[in-house]
Amino acid sequence: MSAEYFWEPFEKEIKDFDGLLLIINQFMEKQVSRNTKFAWRGQVKACWPLHSSLYRRMNVTKGKALKEKEIERSEGEILAELHRWGLHSSAQSGRLSILNQLAMLQHYGAPTRLIDITFNVWIGVWFAVEKKWNNGIEVHEDQDARLFAFDITDRLINENPDYRSWEDDLHRPWRSGRDDGLDSKEWTTSVFAWKPANLDARIAAQNGGFLLGGVPASNKPDNKKFQFPRSPNSKDGWWGIEEGRQACCIAARPHVFESNKRRAFSSGALYTFRIKADAKKDIRDRLEKLFGYKHSTIYPDFSGFSSFAMPEIKSY
Repeated sequence: MSAEYFWEPFEKEIKDFDGLLLIINQFMEKQVSRNTKFAWRGQVKACWPLHSSLYRRMNVTKGKALKEKEIERSEGEILAELHRWGLHSSAQSGRLSILNQLAMLQHYGAPTRLIDITFNVWIGVWFAVEKKWNNGIEVHEDQDARLFAFDITDRLINENPDYRSWEDDLHRPWRSGRDDGLDSKEWTTSVFAWKPANLDARIAAQNGGFLLGGVPASNKPDNKKFQFPRSPNSKDGWWGIEEGRQACCIAARPHVFESNKRRAFSSGALYTFRIKADAKKDIRDRLEKLFGYKHSTIYPDFSGFSSFAMPEIKSY
């Protein structure tokens, strides 16, 4: 099953900047009235699944879809190798917490289970319409983009006393076998968000954070089922859990956004918006004029410069 087919029944289509502005205004009005918190993620291709780099790359490496136990094992091997390289601590702050280790790995392109998000909707849009190059050639401009909105109300670990200690934990709270760790059923049927301290200029510029959670499983701690719906109509049934993982590697159920302020957001819901390819350039230009968003302000560091300052120069 393609990810595009998975998302299609739930997506709202955005054809131009005016349509984008209308959707965002409706969303913000409803969010304020309901006192809910959301995080955002933009992807330049609407057909891409919602996968972490670790999940995607391990599936390719192993040639099959992996479960949480296998992803947890690979994650542990990466962290152990980081320790062998002596990169698990810094001269300024000493040993880094596990989350900070993963954040640094994510920043430099190593595979982790973290999924990049922003707490600023406009930056999320910018990532969806961002100009990309491959070996000096502009790519993806003719492809529709996708914008995700995640309900993180009560899921932001910084503000939840049950999970706040994760920020400083030197071991993975979600690792199976920990007596004081998270219930494995909760880990694989929930989504968590983390807003790190401004470790570097990029996180601050992007108002960035991360989603994390276990590879989706069916059984919740209360013995109820977690399932991915096939459509907004429950009569259409549910995807098998392995089918759903092909499009989404976290336990977030997609819903259709409804502008009616009287209708509450569904708790923990994931909403998705498809931005048409023809609208990308105009939206991108307007975001630069309105907010100054461009590669130099979104990626204000040397690694950003190396990737985007001279994109027309071929690498091979």
